[in-house]
Amino acid sequence: MSRRILVVEDHEENRRIVRDLLTSAGYEIVEAVTGEEGVTMAESERPDLILMDIQLPGLDGYEATRRIKANPASRPSAQPTAKKRWRSRERSSRT
Repeated sequence: MSRRILVVEDHEENRRIVRDLLTSAGYEIVEAVTGEEGVTMAESERPDLILMDIQLPGLDGYEATRRIKANPASRPSAQPTAKKRWRSRERSSRT
């Protein structure tokens, strides 16, 4: 049984790169485009790991991660990801 990873990313090219890398390593990938979809899919898909973009339209990655962590039915290890400067790293450590 392969490990399932939820990728929450609004840019198709980024999702394609992550999908290609992880599926070639044997992982099963499920994808969400918005923070809201990510929260819903975290509960319905029960992934082993979540890769969460920080800058998402609507519900951002920080809030989506907080909601996932607050729901015991959807709590794998959620890892925020971003290409942001130092401020993103500071904010991530507080979630």
